[in-house]
Amino acid sequence: MSQSGSFGVNYKRVFDSTVIPSLPAKAGSLGSSPEGEFVFVQANGAIAQYAWVRIDSAGQAYEATDAITGPVQIGVAQVAAADNEYLWVWVGGAMGGGTGKGIKGKILTGYVAGAALYTTATAGCADDATATDRIVNVYGLTVTTGTQAVELASTGLLSV
Repeated sequence: MSQSGSFGVNYKRVFDSTVIPSLPAKAGSLGSSPEGEFVFVQANGAIAQYAWVRIDSAGQAYEATDAITGPVQIGVAQVAAADNEYLWVWVGGAMGGGTGKGIKGKILTGYVAGAALYTTATAGCADDATATDRIVNVYGLTVTTGTQAVELASTGLLSV
């Protein structure tokens, strides 16, 4: 991550090619808001809202699957983005997210609140099944009864 600062983080918005001259930051920049830390990324392929993504050293984000070779920066898109659009991706941080903050990630059916989260074969989704890579420093706040977006809390920056 090349820079850090607030950069006017707006994680509820995407930026497309028509606004590139006025992008708020360079891809890979780290920004802060009351909800936690965010990395400004360029979508490498479509990204669904609340999808878990892996972020490479060039600031490219891909929907995460269980085929991750770590350590890798992991984040959660709070908006949907088309290929090549730019967005701020939540990457946790000490005391990031939490009850009522609105930071969410897609978690598969049967998740137990507070359990460790892992990548899955389902692109963009996490789960508490331990057969995959553990996503450190994050947990969901509620139980899932179907695949759904769950509020998240973090204790540090997310990675696998």
